[in-house]
Amino acid sequence: MKKRVAVFANGWSNEYLELILEGVKNRATEDNVDLFVFVNYSSGSEDDPGNVGESMIFTLPNIADFDGVLLMGNTINMPYEREQLREQILKYNIPAISLEYEMEGIPYIGTDTYQGIYKLMLHVLEKHHAHEFIFMSGPKHNQESEKRKMAVEDALETAGLVLRDENVIEADWSYFVAYDKATQYVNTHESLPDAIICANDEMAIGVCSALDVLGVRIPNDVIVTGCDCLTMGQEFFPILSTVGREWDKLGYKGMNMLWDRMNGKTIPQSTRLQSMPVFGESCGCEVKKSKADERLRSILANYRVRRDDTVNEWQLRYIDELFSKEDSVDGLKKSMNKTFQDNHVFEGPDFMLCIVDGYFEEMESWEELKMGELTDRMEVYVNLEDGKAIPTDKFPTKNLLPYYNGNTKETQVYLFIPLNTKKNSIGYIVQKNNLKRIYDQSIYVWLRRLSQDMERVKQNIRLEELNKKLKEVSVTDALTGLRNRTGFDSEAWPYLVECQKQGKNSAIVFADVNQMKSINDRYGHLQGDLALCTVAEAIKKTLPRDWIAIRYGGDEFVMVGECADAEKAERILDNLRKELETIISARRLIFDLSVSTGCVVMHPEEKNNLEEYLRRADEAMYDAKQQFHAAQKNRV
Repeated sequence: MKKRVAVFANGWSNEYLELILEGVKNRATEDNVDLFVFVNYSSGSEDDPGNVGESMIFTLPNIADFDGVLLMGNTINMPYEREQLREQILKYNIPAISLEYEMEGIPYIGTDTYQGIYKLMLHVLEKHHAHEFIFMSGPKHNQESEKRKMAVEDALETAGLVLRDENVIEADWSYFVAYDKATQYVNTHESLPDAIICANDEMAIGVCSALDVLGVRIPNDVIVTGCDCLTMGQEFFPILSTVGREWDKLGYKGMNMLWDRMNGKTIPQSTRLQSMPVFGESCGCEVKKSKADERLRSILANYRVRRDDTVNEWQLRYIDELFSKEDSVDGLKKSMNKTFQDNHVFEGPDFMLCIVDGYFEEMESWEELKMGELTDRMEVYVNLEDGKAIPTDKFPTKNLLPYYNGNTKETQVYLFIPLNTKKNSIGYIVQKNNLKRIYDQSIYVWLRRLSQDMERVKQNIRLEELNKKLKEVSVTDALTGLRNRTGFDSEAWPYLVECQKQGKNSAIVFADVNQMKSINDRYGHLQGDLALCTVAEAIKKTLPRDWIAIRYGGDEFVMVGECADAEKAERILDNLRKELETIISARRLIFDLSVSTGCVVMHPEEKNNLEEYLRRADEAMYDAKQQFHAAQKNRV
């Protein structure tokens, strides 16, 4: 069995994620190690309820089942997520490496961004003569963000300047937050700073975009810098001044250190790679012609990306339409398997959708789950293997996959991402050897739409079940549990019509409780109700399964069903009388109870209408009742 490594990361850091995982995979391939990559989309905000459902994916695996763990610690936004993982690693003494985030008891490898930002700051101070600075930080208390802030403060100190608290803006590593914060700053301040130093390129691009909308020129009016040297920043206009980091090498070396540790070798507790400033147009420097040409090529490539986005949107809309029509679990599974088998360009040929057991049911067990928890078993709604939908049974959640082949000759990469509605976990998806969708965050949009669609289907199913229950109530006699007069019109009558259409013989049986009025008058209506229920029970026990029984009104019952001839109908009635006598004897009723019956067999070739058959059956029952009363008089 080959070795397995669990990798934990946040999906918002897309290019960082891509380059790190590229390096990790390259090293894992050398020793045929399988990678299980667990990615979520927790935000940096402690007040975001969606963090609960997202964090589930980090508690899904049992760390003790793995040979090693790689933590992309700087991407993991919530401190409790890192701490939970750290506690599990130390508890089971699993070899682990933390990338770019120092955690007590776990070896660390990272890039010394301090030196790169410090040198970039000196460049902005000395060459571009900036004096008034804004620092746009990552999440509060984030270790890496604090180091980058320290580099800014120390560089300012060399020029006799200070970074004031009011000049520090927290923007959560996010383009969107940085865009909003930059817009708010410009709209609420009379003057602009000389430079806005951003803790990463995502925020720097957000700032540049906001300033451009507001008519602020970069770098003429304001210098903007970033960190990480993202490809998008080097293809942006203006090309960003930033700090370069060799992430693919970092991923490769991190995996190499983990491999050494998994094999009992001693490794350094802390390893740091160097970073260097990369000067671009956003601070006022000229760039090489090759860089400008690369930007032009990226603009052309963006056309292809937009085409891909259009195709993906078509797929999402098709899925939306598919889900909106489904109101049963079986129908949903069939539709989903056909849909993804026919078109899986986005999801990949090896894809699995796992949903908590009982999600679409009445939910007693599911609703007892704590926030962010999964059920002990998962139900597989879609399982594509090499593009073909494979029927798959439920499996224990702790297994992660209903299958796993640990003897393949090549490294396999399994990507796990949660599916949730804020605090509630729906399940998770698994993609095999298909990481590209997390690099542009399109999978996040896909998951949000899918979770909304799942909720819509759940509502459809619940509504359909409620409609069925309401219909059942409307056609059911509350006392006996048989169909009522409405049920006769909506079920029994159409049944008889269908028998006639198909050329099948059928029977209509009338039954009437003898001396029902006397039972009510002498023993009370409760005993009268008992009489009706006793007859109904005998009918239920003796009537053929495909027949329909109706309490037609008062003490009258009607039974209809397919019936070859009068002889078979008589056997049914005989069984009914015998069963009624058995029940009466067992219950020791205080009153006499019997029924008069009448039956008519319907022959399609006779071309009589149903009303005529109904009248004849009623007359036959009336004749039997007259005979009963005559017999009673003679007995007296």
